[in-house]
Amino acid sequence: MISDRLKKSWKWFILLVLALCLSPTFSDSGTKSRPVNLIVIHVDQLGWGDVGLYSPWRRDTPNIDKLGKSGVVLDNLYAETSATASSGTFLSGRLAVSWGLYSSNNAEDTQLLEDTGFVLPSSPRILPQVLKEKGYSTKFIGRWNLGQRSEANPTKFGFDSFLGTVSDRGPKYDNLRYPNIGFYRNERIVARMFDTRSPVDDLLDDGVSNLTKVYTDEMEVFITKSKDQPFYLHVSLDALKHRPYRSPQFVDSSEHSRSNNFTDALREIDNFVGVMMKTLTTTEQADKTIVIFAAQSTALASHYEGGSNSPFTGATGDSTEGGVRVPGLISCPGLDFGDNKRSKQLMNFADLHSTALSILGFPPGDCEEPKCVKEGMDMTKSLITGNTTNHRDMITIYRGRTLMALRKGRYKVHLMSRSSFVPGQFLDNLTSYNLRNTTELPILFDVVADPGERFFIGGGFELSSSRYTDILPEMRREAEYVNNHVTLGGGLLNECNVGWREWTPTGCLDMELCVEFTRESKVRMCSIPEWTGLGI
Repeated sequence: MISDRLKKSWKWFILLVLALCLSPTFSDSGTKSRPVNLIVIHVDQLGWGDVGLYSPWRRDTPNIDKLGKSGVVLDNLYAETSATASSGTFLSGRLAVSWGLYSSNNAEDTQLLEDTGFVLPSSPRILPQVLKEKGYSTKFIGRWNLGQRSEANPTKFGFDSFLGTVSDRGPKYDNLRYPNIGFYRNERIVARMFDTRSPVDDLLDDGVSNLTKVYTDEMEVFITKSKDQPFYLHVSLDALKHRPYRSPQFVDSSEHSRSNNFTDALREIDNFVGVMMKTLTTTEQADKTIVIFAAQSTALASHYEGGSNSPFTGATGDSTEGGVRVPGLISCPGLDFGDNKRSKQLMNFADLHSTALSILGFPPGDCEEPKCVKEGMDMTKSLITGNTTNHRDMITIYRGRTLMALRKGRYKVHLMSRSSFVPGQFLDNLTSYNLRNTTELPILFDVVADPGERFFIGGGFELSSSRYTDILPEMRREAEYVNNHVTLGGGLLNECNVGWREWTPTGCLDMELCVEFTRESKVRMCSIPEWTGLGI
């Protein structure tokens, strides 16, 4: 009798917790009920080895670590092989390749070049469009990596306001081949990022910029002004990417750590998180706000300014764990995760979308097909209870339109291989500059026992073991299922034109920021080298 009562009481407790935090409104004594808020912070090129939650010997991320302790840390969160694809997958709640976010060029990439003509399609609708209909105030801060043209501006797709950039910081800007990247408030350009009057771009070389500080101030003002209405704030920080940058006050701030521009920039990103937490507390919104923090691409790790993907092998753009497995967390003080402070549940960025909507009280509908290959799954109950029944058990890894690998439970199979050749990480049968087809004898790893993918079970050139032959048929069936359900058409990243770069964006005449375009405007097939370590 007592045991039955305890079981019933526990079930009622779980239902009560779910009702409190998954309800679309919170009720405070003497105040009008209102929906909870959502803050999403995505960071480019951040690895497991950079964050204290995953690498306790690191001391550069105390605020991110603290945020993780107030929620659940995601140990098996998978991004896509590019920040663009991760962003598209999260915002749409659907695997980006399934709705055409890829190019058909030789590199099979989802990289947005500076002259791409890409504009988000009308379907699927993205998260800010959904939440705006629910009465939310929406804002995007940072690097928008889903189109540079004025038609692609985030304010055209559900965000009420925007502050940030729309182009990559990779190339040197000479205003001849590449116009100096613009800085935008909403649809209008208000500044150019770098002074290119000198042959040497000192700002880029020295890695000093107030950009993250500007974003921090904008975030603080937005949260404070949004105290009396529900809001969705999306922040995309690129301070770690390519040539890391930091504000003057953070120069040499990591002298007792790795002491380079990257770690200085990481400390400033951590400061951003600390200011956000303080502002939420000051405005009494901490208990009503869900925060999702995740890297939308792994560390570059191929030069001294890069981060660390330890203990994994590979770097951003790879299909190895070091190219796709990212640090991430969900913080919701109103949601009791109990003892489940670290989740081993397999998750992708579409799942983050569906889970966020569910926590906000707007649960998504059922997937079109049983395994939810194309769509996100609501992982809320799994994260609370730790029960992984009927939740995602497979992760697909695409590079462009190519299914490179998939993970099923503890096993991961590589159907195609190509790697960025991180120094000291050569992998026999797997590391290759060129795209190599290994579907005949796929390379198989146990990524629970061997997360670094150093000791393959079999594949490449020989069957190797009975364990390999036992597991391989199921992995082949899963790959066939994926290929049958993810139908591919023409890529949306195929067309490029140098005339689409930021020569004369909206507002440039008023600010005297237009750049004369002297080249031929001609649509061409986008093309990049077979392998690059840039722009991923």
